[in-house]
Amino acid sequence: MKNAMKKTAAVVMAAMLMGTGAVVPAAEDMGIFSQTAIVAEAASVGKVTGLKSKTLSNSEIQLNWSKVKGASGYTVYMRKNGKYNKLGDCKGTSYTVKKLPNATRENFKVRAYKTVKGKKVYGEYSANWNTATNPQACKGLKVSSVGTDSVKLSWTKIGCTNYRIYQNIKGEWKEIGKTTGTSYTVKKLAPATKYQFKIRACKQDDKKTNNNHYGKYSGVVTATTKKSDKITQADIDAMKKELQEYSNSKADFIRENYTEFDGYGVEYNTLEEFFEMSVNKKTPTNAGYNDEYTIYFDEKDIKGITKSFKEDIDYIYRRTPNTHIVIYIETCSSYWAVYLLN
Repeated sequence: MKNAMKKTAAVVMAAMLMGTGAVVPAAEDMGIFSQTAIVAEAASVGKVTGLKSKTLSNSEIQLNWSKVKGASGYTVYMRKNGKYNKLGDCKGTSYTVKKLPNATRENFKVRAYKTVKGKKVYGEYSANWNTATNPQACKGLKVSSVGTDSVKLSWTKIGCTNYRIYQNIKGEWKEIGKTTGTSYTVKKLAPATKYQFKIRACKQDDKKTNNNHYGKYSGVVTATTKKSDKITQADIDAMKKELQEYSNSKADFIRENYTEFDGYGVEYNTLEEFFEMSVNKKTPTNAGYNDEYTIYFDEKDIKGITKSFKEDIDYIYRRTPNTHIVIYIETCSSYWAVYLLN
């Protein structure tokens, strides 16, 4: 009668533990007293918590978790074909999974166990942990085409979520874009300018998180944009500087009859100071000018335009030698307005 009651109690306790996820050996493998002892031990095996990971490379992931009090060891599982399959056992709270495919997402679980009379008694599974291996290093990066303000890059396809593009900007590598394809066009670049680029592949753990894993950087490629066949603001600025220096050199009357005071009683220490103050003070509203010249954005011959202005400057100085011509340029909607102020 007593043995029957003990057997019944053991069976009830085992059923209760199974409902919580604990695993106990089968009753036929041991006597009723041994089974009761194991059932009691199973009740004390805690659930693994704090499961995290660190991706070591494109083929290795290190799992880590919190210690379970009284555990003899831990068993690690990885999901495959919808089921969690055993990878191995360990005594500590860290396990490195090796020989994984690169750029793949993997799911893991861990559970603690106690060894009782040669039998493993397991606690509950941990929550599953999703992570991924790193992609390979990107290869085959090259410059496919170059424009006046753009550079197209292309590379070899590898397994990843997307590719990140980096540009060397003032000595620092900065991410400038990303794509899921194997080419990317960098835009809004300056003409006739050298640029450097590199890329790396990115793998996300899953579509709902920003936990990213990166492959090694590709090699660096260099590209020089083409010289623009149209006039740019930089061309206009350079032309203005050249024309003003030319005008200053032609202002013989000013150079020979320079005094330390202008007509408004302002004192200048040097001739160069006079030229600088004159340039800064004169505008079309407070000075006379011969004409307004227009240079449209789609024009191309900046050298020819500069030469023509120099001829006009020569003519003005011959006609009115006791003057100083100031170059004044305004940027309008589709053209530059150029004034020769005097």
